[in-house]
Amino acid sequence: MERNTINGRLTAFYALTLSEFHMNFHSHESCEIMYVANGSCAVYCCDKTYEIGANEFIFIRSRIPHRLEISSSKPCAILNLEFDLSVAEGGFPLNGLFEGSAEFRKFLEILPRCFCGNDLRDLGYSLKDLISNLQRYSDSEDYLLSLIFSRIMAELAHSVVSGRKEYGIIYLRKACQYIDRNFHSAITVPQLAEYLGISKSYLQALFSEIMGCSIIAYVTKKRMEEAVFLLENSTLRIIDIAFTVGYNSRQHFAHTFENYFGMSPLSYRQTHMRVQMPDTKQKQYKMNGGRIRAQDI
Repeated sequence: MERNTINGRLTAFYALTLSEFHMNFHSHESCEIMYVANGSCAVYCCDKTYEIGANEFIFIRSRIPHRLEISSSKPCAILNLEFDLSVAEGGFPLNGLFEGSAEFRKFLEILPRCFCGNDLRDLGYSLKDLISNLQRYSDSEDYLLSLIFSRIMAELAHSVVSGRKEYGIIYLRKACQYIDRNFHSAITVPQLAEYLGISKSYLQALFSEIMGCSIIAYVTKKRMEEAVFLLENSTLRIIDIAFTVGYNSRQHFAHTFENYFGMSPLSYRQTHMRVQMPDTKQKQYKMNGGRIRAQDI
């Protein structure tokens, strides 16, 4: 969206306490926030089921099919707001928020299909305030409503942007654990993304932004660390080390190793191998009552 042209327009809202509710899949032209003030519910969206508890929310982008399910013994209190964000005239101007909030600009940039997370600050309070004022709405309150809506967008952006970082670290930790266990075998980016349940582009962005390297670079690092250990501490042939750390040819392994360390695997072994040749000098040692006794063999 262009600078200084962003506006928000409310399209629907409600605040309801329901003990049981079953909604069919549907979509609409507006974005939506469903915020659970008390109790719990389930939202089906983007091929996932989101279990949402008190002080948690889900944001759903326009035209994304979803449905709400409440089937617990405890009533669920939900605050709901539907709205448009566009460059069209009318509604509440968000120019100041766009200019002043890096989080809001980031939110508009990523604008997730759906996002479920915690209220990290005051999103719930702002929603209650807006819905309360909308119920007693008069034209004279347009400015107040505009301020409250701007705050909701600021709170939403904060929770989404910060929440994505938190979730991103969780995904990244899980990805690194998977690589650490499986780098001896072939690992592809699509395979890893499927295992985590996220997109390839998001996974690659996480490694780039947080780890400062690509996924392939991280896999290579783990393989090289293992190769160095084996070169220093084992008598395995170099071709066997290559297969052990995940390469299907000695040539590929040697080329990667030399690019990484500036020398061939053989040269590295000759320089760094730890020679461990125990020799008991033709004697056998026996343990007896905590004492060691030597005898000739």
